Amino acid sequence: MKRPIVFIHSFNHPYLPLSLWQARQSNPDSEIFLIGDGWNAHFGFWVTHINANQYSTSAREFASHFNNFSTNPHHFELVCLQRWFILEEFMKAKGFENCLYLDSDILLYGDATEDGQKYSSFGMTISGISGHSNFINKLCDLREFCSFIREAYVKPNGLQILEEKYRLFRETHEAGGISDMTFFTSFKEKFPDKILDISKPLNGMAYDIAMAYIEFFPNENGIKKVERELDGKLKIRQRGIGEIELRSLHFQGEAKRFMKAHVFDFPAMLWLLHGFNKGLILCQRILKKGLSFIR
Repeated sequence: MKRPIVFIHSFNHPYLPLSLWQARQSNPDSEIFLIGDGWNAHFGFWVTHINANQYSTSAREFASHFNNFSTNPHHFELVCLQRWFILEEFMKAKGFENCLYLDSDILLYGDATEDGQKYSSFGMTISGISGHSNFINKLCDLREFCSFIREAYVKPNGLQILEEKYRLFRETHEAGGISDMTFFTSFKEKFPDKILDISKPLNGMAYDIAMAYIEFFPNENGIKKVERELDGKLKIRQRGIGEIELRSLHFQGEAKRFMKAHVFDFPAMLWLLHGFNKGLILCQRILKKGLSFIR
């Protein structure tokens, strides 16, 4: 059975069809799920669209305990944590023991089933300290991670501990704070045999931390400069290691404007869909403002 690929995304954005398209191109036989909302339900003709509300019982319960210790907005940090509860609930309901979870600003070039097998001795994966490319190999480890997050907020003195951790963080950081990356880091420290960092090359391949992370790589316009070979593989030289194959590219933040240029097979159908979606987003934004005004 081919490994399912899961995206979790709210509202609609111009880059969303690019990530879905690239996942389909690189994994034509895998079922691709978009756990979203009514604003992106139109992608249901192309991938399996599911409303996140169907699998949000534990996420809503967690929200009642959440306190924001970050310079980022409350809703942003809450949603970043809730996605793992939604994913666990979804996988349990579907009977999935494994999947590949991807953020929606990821372009996937690797075979999710083959790569997942290479990482199968670990329950989950991160890239750097982020779960944006997470091979869930053991549902029980994802469930334990969700409990790990929840316990941090509900245990006695939990909020005081998080507040102190946030205070120490701000002493050396201008922005940010307690996030799901904080919990991935702590969980990996406590259970090093359960999480693998796949940004570190294994058998000559790796999953990109972020295109803007260029310290050890050839770069151009503030992002990694990758070379596409005739067989479609993406190669780049990493200082101190040599040539590696990147199985994904992560267009975080401002780098999203480069996503389109890295969808190397861009047929007429995708041009039409991408253009249609951009027009739809304008209409949706007007509608959303109107709904907000009425309320």
